Amino acid sequence: MTKDEDDFELEEAPATLYPDLEVEPTTLTEAQEAAVRTIQSAGFRQIGHFDDILRFAETRDRAGKPKESPHRRFTVGVADLQSVASGLETHQEHEEYSGVTTKDGAYVEFLLQAPGSLSRSGRVIERREWDYQEPTCDHVFNPWTIKIRSREYKTGFHLESPRGHACIELSEISAIAKFLILLGGRHSPSDYTEYTLKVMLTSPGTFDANIKTAQQIADGILFELDAKRGITLNLIPREYGRTTGKKVSRRLKQTISFPSTILPREVAALFSFAAEATENPPFAFLSYYQILEYYMPLTSRRDALKRIRREIRDFSFDISDDTSVLRVLNAAERAKGLSEEEALKILVRDCVREDRLIEFLRSETSTQHFSRKGPIGGVPAINLNATNETIAVQVAKRVYALRNRIVHAKDDPKYSDTPQLLPRSIEANSLDPDILLARFLALETIIDTQD
Repeated sequence: MTKDEDDFELEEAPATLYPDLEVEPTTLTEAQEAAVRTIQSAGFRQIGHFDDILRFAETRDRAGKPKESPHRRFTVGVADLQSVASGLETHQEHEEYSGVTTKDGAYVEFLLQAPGSLSRSGRVIERREWDYQEPTCDHVFNPWTIKIRSREYKTGFHLESPRGHACIELSEISAIAKFLILLGGRHSPSDYTEYTLKVMLTSPGTFDANIKTAQQIADGILFELDAKRGITLNLIPREYGRTTGKKVSRRLKQTISFPSTILPREVAALFSFAAEATENPPFAFLSYYQILEYYMPLTSRRDALKRIRREIRDFSFDISDDTSVLRVLNAAERAKGLSEEEALKILVRDCVREDRLIEFLRSETSTQHFSRKGPIGGVPAINLNATNETIAVQVAKRVYALRNRIVHAKDDPKYSDTPQLLPRSIEANSLDPDILLARFLALETIIDTQD
């Protein structure tokens, strides 16, 4: 069932509800009245005007068809009317994330979420002094100045790609994004944040190619903020669910550069979700483990090719000798028959720097946790002084065993000796060092597999 525009009642602001509000609306200029008409022609009917605030209701979809109820309500300040009107002619909502994009996809603006809530995102951003190389592009960037304890900080950044094909900016939300997304019913007022991530392509292609490139750049900068600086900010799916998360470091000065990491979409999504899933530690661990799973075929194939080439390059290799050919065939067959645990051992051995791994395991918070006296049962301990197994093998065996404890049903006879690790259990609440270990392995693997 649909409503047409006449079903909307004009909203009023009773003085008893808003004692400090001037019910008499601000007089609009001719340009502002023209902007209102433009907004209405784009499918929004004006339903209220309170002081310097106007309210609209969405009446049509993108195809121009009447919207089915319930209709979304939109709010805009008088000062933003002209910006919103011009923005509606060139912008649309992002299909996948809370944000807007130009109709050619060359400009994409994303709302951001810090673990906890959107409102916390502003504080995460404002508590940093962003240090970066000034760009030489033609974009105008005016950072906010935030005063904290009698000291002023410039908030946000604008970065130019070394190749000159794009810019990325963290800055105040645009009027069109505020209208369509923030104040258009997607989020409640308590979710309000003043900052968004903007990607501007200077060498645009097709719409789909532009959206893909902008997504890759956004994924890259958010990944590097987390991986390098411990700052967790995430894009928000249009189907938004609130999460709570870990505390973020309050270090103020953060050196920032245009992202150089090229991440597959799946890896970026998993890494981001792991940072959000702090209320369910097993999920956080599995998200990092899934990143390792993503790279297992690549690292196993790389290992197989290395073994095959070694056999072929052997000075004793003879193409006419069956034994020589069989050695090559066995090297190939071994790769096909690898178990997941063996594939993980290869990944840790080949992708993770042993000295960095030992350094991680020797940290004060980790040593006791990974020992036989640690809080997690049913998984191998890690002994840095062991001589029968390498550190890489020990780590891979522990990570794989912990994965099994989380994902396998308790009544599976194959895993009867190691009961399932349940959410909200004492063990689950003690998983932080193992989660950090899985995160460390994921980061090392991503670094190793960069072209």
